[in-house]
Amino acid sequence: MISKELSEFLQVVGRLKTVRRSGWTSQVGIDEPESVADHSFRCAVIAMCICNLTDVEIGKLVPMLLLHDIQEVVTGDFDSLKKKELGVLRVEALEKAAIKNILSLLPTELREQYLLLWDEFKAQNTPEAILANDIDKIEMVLQALEYEEKGWAPNKLEVFWVSAEREIKTPKIRDLFLILKEKRLRQ
Repeated sequence: MISKELSEFLQVVGRLKTVRRSGWTSQVGIDEPESVADHSFRCAVIAMCICNLTDVEIGKLVPMLLLHDIQEVVTGDFDSLKKKELGVLRVEALEKAAIKNILSLLPTELREQYLLLWDEFKAQNTPEAILANDIDKIEMVLQALEYEEKGWAPNKLEVFWVSAEREIKTPKIRDLFLILKEKRLRQ
């Protein structure tokens, strides 16, 4: 059923277009970094391509990636420095409260379905969640490469590359990482 609450949810989620990815500012000094919506969009496109090239179910992976950061409408984007400052438990509590608040605008069926996907992503205990997390990381690498191509200092962006290389677990995304790393080295 289409409702007033759905329109409110869509407006709230639309605010992700104005939430900036904070790690680029705090660690590199980029004044106008990509938005969370920019990041989520490319994550969804990456997922679509990976699903079409493999036997991964697109109907779960793409929604998971579209949902994975929507709590940032309320919390803002916590970069690694802010997460350390607040502590893991505090960050988890803030994010959980925010996602529940945002999803409360939806009909019960959607609310429950989306919260399960979001929880699954956070728990990282299914192949889809692990792949979604890897896609989240490879999108960050793509963005880092683009910032380097625009003239931002590679040494300041190195932390993003190191983090992704350490965290990516799935073979397809690892292969993509190596292609991007090779491209970076040729620049």
